[in-house]
Amino acid sequence: MKHYTISVNDTELDKLNRVYQYYTIEDQNPYLAFHAVHNGTDVLAYKTGKVLLQGNEITHELVSIKQHLNREDYAAVGSDEVGTGDVFGPIVICTTYVSSADIAFLESLNVRDSKNMNDKSIIAIASKIAKKIPHTLLILPPKKYNELVEEGYNLNKMKALLHNQAIVKTTSKLDHQVPVILDQFCTPQLYFNYIKDETLIYRDIEFHTKAEQIHLSVAAASIIARYAFLVKIKEYSDELGIELKKGASKEVDEQILEIVEKKGPQFLKVIAKTNFKNVTKQNLF
Repeated sequence: MKHYTISVNDTELDKLNRVYQYYTIEDQNPYLAFHAVHNGTDVLAYKTGKVLLQGNEITHELVSIKQHLNREDYAAVGSDEVGTGDVFGPIVICTTYVSSADIAFLESLNVRDSKNMNDKSIIAIASKIAKKIPHTLLILPPKKYNELVEEGYNLNKMKALLHNQAIVKTTSKLDHQVPVILDQFCTPQLYFNYIKDETLIYRDIEFHTKAEQIHLSVAAASIIARYAFLVKIKEYSDELGIELKKGASKEVDEQILEIVEKKGPQFLKVIAKTNFKNVTKQNLF
């Protein structure tokens, strides 16, 4: 069975409610705005604005919904990052170019924001996306991250520099201009201030919060980036003989002490972002 999730606003949700009013079925789920069955496809519309399609063949239903909502597929470059909330592992930036012809391919894989996917799902589709979709992948290892922190860089400046570099690389491969969409992490003014000394600066950027919902190029970028992050975490874990925890939880605090006991505090600088509170409160340096 195939499935795909599309995000809609309140106005669009109301419109779909009217479109499917004669196909709704009873459903006791309190989070649903409606549950409809049309042409063998289940349409589960959640009050949060997520619409889930489930069925053996969902393409026609998805096309129909996009027509009702006046949504047209278009090409775009999307850029996103992962690893910024994790003590262990690198920061990974990915920028993709998705043509309008690639949209159906990404929809068939149920591409969406990597934060809403589990690691198993990401691993299953990331290589398929990376093989087909032109992209630029940049990995900032913890060691380099820690050096930049000591030089006075903050996280947003690092991200801005990396995004600019990746966007410049990806757009330079194109012979025509398309929208460039960035998942916003600071104001545009701050972003361009961070990169003002760069030789090449790409300026025609659309900044959006939750940009993964704006265009699939951002969602595809987040999936490739997350996969690269997971690969690095596994490398570090294999080297240590400890399965490193993701995020910045109390379990991470315990692992930090375990690693220090096993490898010494200096080794942390190779696998962890040492300016995180999880590390600084241990008074190791």
